[in-house]
Amino acid sequence: MLLTAFTLRLGVSGVSPVLERLSTDLHLTAASTGVLAMMPTLGFALTGFLTAFLMRRMGLEALLVLSCALAVVGLVARALCTDVTLFLAFTFVAMCGLGIGNVALPPVIKKYFPNRIAPLTAAYSMLLGVSTATAPFFAVPIADAAGWRVSVGSWAVFSVAALVPWLVVWLGARRPQPARVLDPSELAEVPDVTAAAAVPGRVPPWRTSVGWGVVLMFVGTSSNTFAMFTWLPRFVVDAGFSEHEAGAMLSFYAILGLPVSLVVPLLVRRTGNTLVPGLCAVLLYGTGYLALLLWPREVLGGLPLVWVWITIAALGQASFPLALSLINIRTRTTAGAGALSGFGQGLGYLAGCAGPLMFGLLFGATGNWWTSFGYLWLMLVVLAAGVLLTARHRFMEDLAPLGTTTPTAPRGVVATGSGRDSGCGGVVA
Repeated sequence: MLLTAFTLRLGVSGVSPVLERLSTDLHLTAASTGVLAMMPTLGFALTGFLTAFLMRRMGLEALLVLSCALAVVGLVARALCTDVTLFLAFTFVAMCGLGIGNVALPPVIKKYFPNRIAPLTAAYSMLLGVSTATAPFFAVPIADAAGWRVSVGSWAVFSVAALVPWLVVWLGARRPQPARVLDPSELAEVPDVTAAAAVPGRVPPWRTSVGWGVVLMFVGTSSNTFAMFTWLPRFVVDAGFSEHEAGAMLSFYAILGLPVSLVVPLLVRRTGNTLVPGLCAVLLYGTGYLALLLWPREVLGGLPLVWVWITIAALGQASFPLALSLINIRTRTTAGAGALSGFGQGLGYLAGCAGPLMFGLLFGATGNWWTSFGYLWLMLVVLAAGVLLTARHRFMEDLAPLGTTTPTAPRGVVATGSGRDSGCGGVVA
């Protein structure tokens, strides 16, 4: 699971540092560059809608085998392409593979580690940040040594490594398991799980405020994050920095996602509060953008302050591990987590795919960066709305569908897993 998490951003963030070389060989236009920038969120969106359905048909283990296989095929094939259309097509294949992993891993945590949700969500989120930082840091040196094709395709090695254990788990799950008679002492441990499973009926996430809140959080987060992954190197190069410095700054931006990925899930588990970290993320994003626009070349004591501004904006990435945490702490069951993960990430990434495209189009139309960052500030308003909608301590399965007043779960149903781990203090509906 953790190895898979490490693969999920390598193919996304490893392209922009070598984009100029790639554009020269493949003759990318401004339009095709914009389409390339959309591919991660578009692939994540499509698989978000499909994964919940496939999860019920195939099972989580088979789905993760498919995820890794698609990533390998897409990453290797696009590195070999000499035509821009094929490069974009195989990029989409790779992003679909990575997108399946995005959606499937949160319910995997809930299924296999229901009492360790917070620490494993922290580790999972942290590894996403590690992979996001690793690719841009090594992309230019690898391209210098072996060419951009090797740089772009090399990340498939990690997807192959992740594929092997999932094949073992999947094949093991397919073997018939011998029936086992439970000892009477074990029966006492079952009630929490069976009670949660006994909730009559399912509330579709699109009929709950929690579902739409998670969508808005992914819209705001993905719009900002992927716009920065795509355009931050271009912005700092325009400000007078070198290509190598731009790659280092993007890597630094991604690295700063690590501490917040580790801290936020554990903080939510301890305090049960999602409102404060969510609004702090919005404030950090917005303040960092403003400072980048106003003082990109300022120096204090020999230190270029652009590193400080990038630090402030990068800490806003706390919104991503927060959104991931909400998938599990606002649901009772693995099925509920899968449905909320698919809906939230699917629709969230679909709307968020406009982020890097609109950022580039606005810059192309106006010739200045203020309008582009203005769009990201608008997306921060959307993010703040999602934070507010998901701030109350409640489970999606217990909510009355929007437009009704009758709750769907009976009183007295206890959440799966411990209240402390869910961050909700052992709430009883």
